[in-house]
Amino acid sequence: MRERKSIFATRAGTALILFLVSLWSAQAADAMTVWTDHATVKIRPKTAPKIDQISANLKGARNEFESFQLIVTADSGALSGVDVNVGDLRDDHGNVIAASNIMIYKEGYINVTTVSTIQGATGEWPDALIPKKDAYAGEVRNAFPTAVGAGRNQPIWIEIYIPPTASAGVYTGAATVTATGQNPVAVPIQLTVWDFTLPSTSTLKSAHSVDYHLVPVGHGLGAYTSPPSAAHLKLVKLYAKANLLHRLTTDYLPAPHQMGGTLSNGVTNWGSFDTAFAGLINGTEALPGGRLPGAKFTSYRMSVYAHETDLPFMRDIAAHAKAKGWFDRLFQYTLDEPSTSAHWTTIKTRANALHQADPALRSLVTTSIQNATTNGVATLIDLFVPTIRFMDNKPYGREPGGEVPGGAGTIGNQRSKYPAETWWYQACGSHGCGMVGGGQYDPEGYHLDWPAYMIDLPAMFSRIMEWQSFKYNIQGELYYDMVYAFGQRDPWVGQYDFGGNGDGTLYYPGKPSKIGGTTHIPIESIRLKLLREGMEDYEYLNLLKSLGEEAYANQQVARVVTNTYTWTKDPLLLYNAREKMAGQILLHGGGVNPVPAPSPGPTPDDPGSDGADPGATPGSDSGSIPEPALTPPSDSSDPATVALQGASSPSGARWGGCSVLQANAAAAMHPMEAVAYLLLFFSPFGPVIWRKIRSCLRVF
Repeated sequence: MRERKSIFATRAGTALILFLVSLWSAQAADAMTVWTDHATVKIRPKTAPKIDQISANLKGARNEFESFQLIVTADSGALSGVDVNVGDLRDDHGNVIAASNIMIYKEGYINVTTVSTIQGATGEWPDALIPKKDAYAGEVRNAFPTAVGAGRNQPIWIEIYIPPTASAGVYTGAATVTATGQNPVAVPIQLTVWDFTLPSTSTLKSAHSVDYHLVPVGHGLGAYTSPPSAAHLKLVKLYAKANLLHRLTTDYLPAPHQMGGTLSNGVTNWGSFDTAFAGLINGTEALPGGRLPGAKFTSYRMSVYAHETDLPFMRDIAAHAKAKGWFDRLFQYTLDEPSTSAHWTTIKTRANALHQADPALRSLVTTSIQNATTNGVATLIDLFVPTIRFMDNKPYGREPGGEVPGGAGTIGNQRSKYPAETWWYQACGSHGCGMVGGGQYDPEGYHLDWPAYMIDLPAMFSRIMEWQSFKYNIQGELYYDMVYAFGQRDPWVGQYDFGGNGDGTLYYPGKPSKIGGTTHIPIESIRLKLLREGMEDYEYLNLLKSLGEEAYANQQVARVVTNTYTWTKDPLLLYNAREKMAGQILLHGGGVNPVPAPSPGPTPDDPGSDGADPGATPGSDSGSIPEPALTPPSDSSDPATVALQGASSPSGARWGGCSVLQANAAAAMHPMEAVAYLLLFFSPFGPVIWRKIRSCLRVF
């Protein structure tokens, strides 16, 4: 017995020595942790690594973009030379989704010094996406290789475009992370392509302005000139293409008569304008990389500034739009947010002139139908665009017993009072214009929980509005500007405007001096990517509706959204609903489907099934309303789409010490060995040793 104990102790001691030697030798080459997360979460510098998430599992339709985040954490000192590469994705039948369809972005942090609402937080937030190789000019930029400070995260956004010609099936590949002095880390990627295709042009219309006057200013190219210089025009057009790539329409374009055309007796020379923009409006001009073939504008704003009552001028625009096939998308932005008697008088004057020029021309005003009716202009407005708050307002205001913004007449669902085609928008009223939502001047929290594109709010705030658009039968969304900060300050340093971080700004100026390369390009934000995710979610809903499954679509929306200000903060519930919708779409066929369809119906264990509260707040992650830990929904037969789970292969390939520990885990431990362990745990290497052991135990 004494001999057996001695052998046992010797074997355990040998195992311990081997384990510690392996660990010690690995330290210099294993100072980084690589992990993954889905796209609808914001990874801050100190977000705790999810070390059991070491692969990506994505699912999507053809002609859709799907993304995940790969995070490099410098857990044992600073890292340098960090780089990421992703190869082709292949299925078992020889089909390939080429690496040229995959974008790799370094996520840039921006420091927030004043919160947008109490649901946000100060400090660094990820937002700007600097491409490794950009999609617009095809230039390699300076995003990689990069450095990661000790104890910090560096998230990397990986976006996969599924071509419309891709075969349905399961594709696999890998992202490889390298760094100076570190062992390469391979991150498995699995992409399931469902056997249906999303349209290139969004069925949810949009009018998202990019103020072309501010674009060259933000890029340090001087003030915009009229007619524009070739460099200015090229850049303005590039932003219009960027919007189309994100399923949005740039409604604010340079006026034809200000682009070198003439304006004589109401007749404009459209030559320069058509050369620059007709292909984008028509959908005949290819987008970068050939993505979203045929994508076209869903709206076109009449360029009538200073000519709002010029009948010949407006008739000329109408005639040209009819000849080009744009007329059904044409509108006049008659007035924005009228609030004074002079504003209402102006609406009457302009709308009457517009309808005199052509009765079929549409007048758009951002106001509620209650305001328009009270001020006698409701019959003159063809396209109502109320703020989302006034479509279904809260029953309380900012102060206890205070007036409800928009008036008591906007409390509750107002959709039935509006015309069949109605748009809406979000603005600073969502988070509080010039105040902190839920703060000193909003003690009742009126300015909380509305959808908002703010940098310091959790990712779901930027993705949820399109689900609400479907619920309320809204036909379009409007946003006043996407480059507002370009004219205020350096957007890379701060974007605090109108009481919100990022209000009016969804792009960063991609100057070569900032991002490398030789050409100027738009730099997209994470918030813009999330907005596109919402637009694609809407296509699932609309496709169900077109298949006669509107009731099913509404059932899934109800799991995610209750009203304009009550909706789930849990991305996994949204992903689960999205996958169920895909399953229901696949039941209608439409092609050979080698991929088993996910179960479309809800189960009693699903999050968000009947009785669940879409407004429930999940556990904490990154902010006062934090993102969830990455755990699949309880319906194990129908996991949430894009749930990133631990790889089935052991991580021993990444760190050899795990296999040593596993092989000897059952061995007895001598008391002196226990003392040695304790001494090591309390040494400077303790945290690293414990993290490695935890990682091994999770795998084995």
